[in-house]
Amino acid sequence: MGGLHRSRLAASKAHRHFVKEVRRAVPKVGSQIPQGDLSPALVGAKPLALPVSPVFEAAFGYRGNLRFLEFGYNAASHQFGFSDGGDDLPSDPSLWSWFLHHPVVSRLLSETQYPTLYGKFAPGIERPSLGDILRTGASVSICHCLLLDRRDRRAYISQRDQTMMLFALVEPEEGDDHNVFVDGLLMSPGSENYKVSPAPELLTEFRRFLDSA
Repeated sequence: MGGLHRSRLAASKAHRHFVKEVRRAVPKVGSQIPQGDLSPALVGAKPLALPVSPVFEAAFGYRGNLRFLEFGYNAASHQFGFSDGGDDLPSDPSLWSWFLHHPVVSRLLSETQYPTLYGKFAPGIERPSLGDILRTGASVSICHCLLLDRRDRRAYISQRDQTMMLFALVEPEEGDDHNVFVDGLLMSPGSENYKVSPAPELLTEFRRFLDSA
């Protein structure tokens, strides 16, 4: 248990350090953290004219309660999953592929324009570091993801470095939304059973919603 405790503590410390450094660095690059509600547009995410199913996130296995959630392929592992600001949790790549190739979605998120959404990466693309994100004029390899605002039921196209910034800014200044450590992954409460497949009726409802959009 000692090793598990140390790993959890190290992951929590790294997460909190990243959040604090982002909050400290934002004013240095000429931006301000707005008081009150934070919009994805603040970090450069672009809204999509995409109908969002009421069970979108549940169909992919998310059981947490945080407002923002990203979907896409991890630039390091090239595995598909989702994140609400903690570590990436694996999800169903076949459902994601069906979603991306659906006529309602493909006209907005084509593979030509957003190849990393489809798991296609140029050599050398990795998850950006904090320095890469905040350094003025830095060249950061672009890796896109779908960002979901669960409160407003609105989808955005975003870059991974942009969502990392947003996640850090919406974390509470005191405390941590991500305090669960399972299988070496830091996550928010409610996500502990991430390996459990969603109920079949959720998948049916998700597909039916998009087919009727």
